[in-house]
Amino acid sequence: DYSTPQPLPDYSLRGSDAPVSRAPVYPRWDGFYFGAQAGRTFGSADFSNGTSSQVSYILAETELQNIVSGWATLPKASSATQSYGGFIGYNVQWGEVITGVELNYNHMAFRSGAADSLGPIQVPGANLPDGSTVLYNVTVASTASVAIHDVLTTRARFGWTYDRLLPYGFVGAAIGRADVARTASVTGTKSTQALPDPVTGFTPAPVVGPLNLPRNPQSQSQDGLITFGYTAGLGVEVGILPNLFLRAEWEFVQFPNISDFRVSMNSVRAAIGLKF
Repeated sequence: DYSTPQPLPDYSLRGSDAPVSRAPVYPRWDGFYFGAQAGRTFGSADFSNGTSSQVSYILAETELQNIVSGWATLPKASSATQSYGGFIGYNVQWGEVITGVELNYNHMAFRSGAADSLGPIQVPGANLPDGSTVLYNVTVASTASVAIHDVLTTRARFGWTYDRLLPYGFVGAAIGRADVARTASVTGTKSTQALPDPVTGFTPAPVVGPLNLPRNPQSQSQDGLITFGYTAGLGVEVGILPNLFLRAEWEFVQFPNISDFRVSMNSVRAAIGLKF
């Protein structure tokens, strides 16, 4: 029966399947991580007051103690060295915000030292009861050196994720292992000038003698001294694989008092890390 129209078969035209888009796999930043690092450390040591306590001990119970022990005998000195080590930490991710803690260790061979003298400098003394005056000529000679072998820092980290990047900053405490050596000596003369004779007007020659300092000189040498300071810095991590990242960072560490020395270090380093 050709009078009734028949439905046409349901044919659909298809082209090639559209490619399935896949979002890039970015690294996860939360959880534990560890890695290895290497770089270069640039440091400076301020020895200006490095032997002040030794000079003060040499001049104890003299009128020169408070004056001469405050002299800045030694200058600053700088040095640079290779450094290498490792790190382990834990991140917590809050959306795009990252917070975490990290333990960071570096071994190095930072060494710096200085040697100098100051004087002779005239230092007026107290007037004696008979009216005569005292004058000192003082010279201070000092040497100092410091070597830092190991630095361990504990950090609080704060970062912001952007695509495969994690720029971050950190602050924390630092512990160092150092060798120190220093020496100090004080030499000079003490002169006493009597008043002119009231009858003749004659002024006798001053009486001059060496300084009598039984504690002179002083020296100290100590290896493996544990010292404490602080750290701060900036860095960026780049995700390579879901669990693998590269890192570049700058770190500042200061030890404010290593046997009266102040040591500051700036380090630049590269690292590779693994998350698990």
